[in-house]
Amino acid sequence: MPIDAIVAGAGVWGCTAARILAEGGRRVLVLEKRRQPGGNVRCETDPATGIEIHSYGSHIFHTNLDEVWNFIRRFAEFNGYQHKVLARHCGKTYFLPLGLALVNEFYGTNLVPAELPGFIAREAAEGSGGEPQNFEEQAIAFVGRPLYEAFIREYTRKQWGTDPKNLPASIIRRLPVRASYDVNYFPDYRQGIPLDGYNSVFDKMLDHPNITLECGVDWLEWRKAHPEAARDGVPVLYSGPIDALFGYKFGPLPWRSLSFERERLDIADFQGTSVVNYTDGDVPFTRIHEFKHYHPEDASLMALPSTIICREYPKTWKPGDEPYYPVDSPASRELLALYVAEAVKIPGLTVGGRLGGYKYFDIDKSIANAMETVGRL
Repeated sequence: MPIDAIVAGAGVWGCTAARILAEGGRRVLVLEKRRQPGGNVRCETDPATGIEIHSYGSHIFHTNLDEVWNFIRRFAEFNGYQHKVLARHCGKTYFLPLGLALVNEFYGTNLVPAELPGFIAREAAEGSGGEPQNFEEQAIAFVGRPLYEAFIREYTRKQWGTDPKNLPASIIRRLPVRASYDVNYFPDYRQGIPLDGYNSVFDKMLDHPNITLECGVDWLEWRKAHPEAARDGVPVLYSGPIDALFGYKFGPLPWRSLSFERERLDIADFQGTSVVNYTDGDVPFTRIHEFKHYHPEDASLMALPSTIICREYPKTWKPGDEPYYPVDSPASRELLALYVAEAVKIPGLTVGGRLGGYKYFDIDKSIANAMETVGRL
């Protein structure tokens, strides 16, 4: 099939861009380095239990964007799952995010909504030491030292691999404290997990007569074997790492990576919810996922006498590892600017997505960004 556009990378951003281009009449070749589309939202089914496992950490769809909701609903029905996250600290379990449920339990008090903002302000004032200069000082200025030390400091140390004092204050630009007992982790009123699983969403997105998908193909290698595509001026939408696009000529952009330790347990329910964060420094992992809780509508799944859990361990990233979280700092922003300046010199090239844009996107924001990007072409 003659091609009018190449989409390099079949994650959320790439699949969305390919679908919109195809529906606009473009013949699109999608090249995916992995064996299957879906990026880090790709799932797998445990053969022994039938439980859908989020292979790269939990992903919950949530949005307040009408355009995104209308788009994704064309490819999936959602089960209405509402995400709730618990935190384990010193042997006790608390509801996140920071709100009345957590504060009252932690302090042994019984504040009402009108009292919480003033209480937190007093706690923050006691721990504050002037204009925040780093992550730790900024967090204490938001919530006070006791909450910071219990729920943020050691978790952050594990997540980013350094003392929070070494992190810029900008990383924690805002830390919402809810003056209510609302323990839904996300405020978005549209939430859920696809009833047929995430994999079906990507399969349906790419199921269009104008789309050709080739998996196991790295565009960075493919373009060397197909110089005619560049000569013909075929536009490319690239969502791989922007530094890899230029052979890391200025050095690799810094990321944090993850490793996962999966286990099947012969019990019906391990932790009673999908995600529990472990905020203490003597616990090496940051959280445990229990995947069956993402489908409470499936009575037979919930009744299984076994379950699948997954411990998540942050780790230092190096080239060849899977990049998860961009490390935002003045140095990384300066390095990114060098690569962006190189990218704009290439005719017909558009760089985007989580890896290309060096941004952490939720699923809905990735879809919205792809929509906006294609709209500008």
